[in-house]
Amino acid sequence: MDIQGWMLAVAILLPVVAAILVFLIRQYQLRGLIVILTAVALIVNSIYFLKVGLPTEYTPENPIWGTIITVLDYAMLLFYIYAGLSLKNWLVLIFALTQIIPLAWWEFGLGASHALEEIKPAFLIDNLAVLMVLVISIIGSLICVYAIRYMYDHEEHKHLEKSRQSRFLFWLVLFLGAMNGLVLADNLMWLYFFWEVTTLCCFQLIAHDLTKEAINNGARALWMNSIGGTAMVAAMIYLYYTNGGNIEYLTLSNIIASGGTEAFLLLPVALMCFTGMIKAAQMPFQTWLLGAMVAPTPVSALLHSSTMVKAGVYLVLRLAPAFNPVLGMMVAVCGAFTFFAASVLAISQTTGKRVLAYSTIANLGLIIACAGLRTELAIAAAMLLIIFHAISKGLLFMCAGTIEHQIWSREIEDMEGLAEKAPLTTFITITGMLSMFLPPFGMLLGKWMALEAVYAVPLAAILFVLASAATMVFWAKWLGRLLQVTPKLGKKIESLSLSYSVPLWSLFVGIFVFGIGIAPLYDRFIRGAVNNVIAVQHAFTEGWQIVLPDAATALSLEKGVGLLGSYPVVALFIVFAVAIVLPLLFVKLKPQELKPVYLCGEQAGDVDTDEWYAEADNVSKLELGGYYYKGAASEEALNTWVYVVAIALLVIMFGIVLGVSL
Repeated sequence: MDIQGWMLAVAILLPVVAAILVFLIRQYQLRGLIVILTAVALIVNSIYFLKVGLPTEYTPENPIWGTIITVLDYAMLLFYIYAGLSLKNWLVLIFALTQIIPLAWWEFGLGASHALEEIKPAFLIDNLAVLMVLVISIIGSLICVYAIRYMYDHEEHKHLEKSRQSRFLFWLVLFLGAMNGLVLADNLMWLYFFWEVTTLCCFQLIAHDLTKEAINNGARALWMNSIGGTAMVAAMIYLYYTNGGNIEYLTLSNIIASGGTEAFLLLPVALMCFTGMIKAAQMPFQTWLLGAMVAPTPVSALLHSSTMVKAGVYLVLRLAPAFNPVLGMMVAVCGAFTFFAASVLAISQTTGKRVLAYSTIANLGLIIACAGLRTELAIAAAMLLIIFHAISKGLLFMCAGTIEHQIWSREIEDMEGLAEKAPLTTFITITGMLSMFLPPFGMLLGKWMALEAVYAVPLAAILFVLASAATMVFWAKWLGRLLQVTPKLGKKIESLSLSYSVPLWSLFVGIFVFGIGIAPLYDRFIRGAVNNVIAVQHAFTEGWQIVLPDAATALSLEKGVGLLGSYPVVALFIVFAVAIVLPLLFVKLKPQELKPVYLCGEQAGDVDTDEWYAEADNVSKLELGGYYYKGAASEEALNTWVYVVAIALLVIMFGIVLGVSL
């Protein structure tokens, strides 16, 4: 086996072996050591992918692997049938049957299985695939390390008689191998297999706590994502039979090479794009991801940052060259609507993890909209958003889990005064939040580029602007709660275990390192990933600036430079450090600066009290609350309209596709 084979084995098979070991080993320290060593191996291996000459094709020499994939496909689908029957969830059962029956009829009833074994290549290693492997292997591995201590604390708080940590870590680590296989697969049969493994892992992890709510939410994730699996099976069968049994178009690379000019490819491309949109929790399928918030926090962190939902945006982005202009426009509008609707709905959420969930859904909508736009600027924005969203959201979810284990609540209102109780965690959390929408961080660059690119589609542009405004509202409300304290002198820095602090600080540093180094990073690597989707015409970087070649304000493009229309990375980080970080580090509150809060009555106690004398000298406690716009922006008020519009957009998209195809 050559070097590419060994690297693929480490990326895909090593997590499988490690998952089995952590499931069998019940000793806490040894199990943790296996997870840590696996994480290190995956991180090193993902970085080594950058050394491979790209693009590279690889197909296992032994045909037994194809047989194993086929057997495991049916084993998973039979498990889905069993799950549907045992849970009495008929939607799980129905969508399992809509996969297994057509698949069996295609492969065995009509004898297509022999032809399917000839589909090559099995894997395609290019810059886009490597970018995703880096996100999965680095951020996903750090989340697995974080889970070691988190699950110990989680079970201790629940007073479980029998630990289920081994089972949890089994599915968590296995998830990484499945995701690596998914983003590297070119053969559609292999892609479908890895796609279903991620669905299975998601179901098991969401349902992990075995409460009624957890099981129901896990089942919802299973049947919704099985709709996508059904769409992918339909796409493969359609591709096979419209070509008279030819397997030519049963690889992603051949579909993409068509460039959207073949009318018969439009329907299967739309079906697979639909599959990706479901996995990315786009409206109206957002509820499966929102339901995943009942799971332990490492599940949320992994789903939102580097697995599952990123699989969805990856597939849509990968297929973008095969869109025709109308399909691309509809994908852009669907993504833009999700960006807007999820941003508005986030305003009314009082639970931290649900705010993060809606923020994720919104940003995934933005990435999908960029994929639909299909300009070099939009695709570049999508790549940057994938990277920076993964780093920031992975950090924020781990911060949310750490906060939960400090105050044992997920409610934003209960986080008031956290800066006093846990200043270190608060500092990291606030930095993560700021990195989502303010300069000089990379998310702002990605959103800026997306806004520059979207003006070709006016409806999407309006939705982008409105969604960006809503984003500021929900982050500002949460930030205000974290910083609202009754001032006291001499804050004590809380201590965090290594399993918490190493992943948190690694991603914290990553925000700044990738932010400062984005220009050379783009020039040396991300540009190649953009080229895998659309040919890049202009240089995007000059020194430590990002030049926007399609921006209205860019100057001197023929020389690859521009002062207007550039993103001065280092200068902005210096401003950030001077204006925000240094005051936090060196400015201290003095005793004489403390002032009592005016409470419309005499204050009880010292200057930092939150109590006051009311009528009849009764002592009343000051209570503050945030305004969440429950009447205007709540799920109860908006969900009906959201579903109607989202479903209508999908119906229009498929109506247009069927009209062109048939």
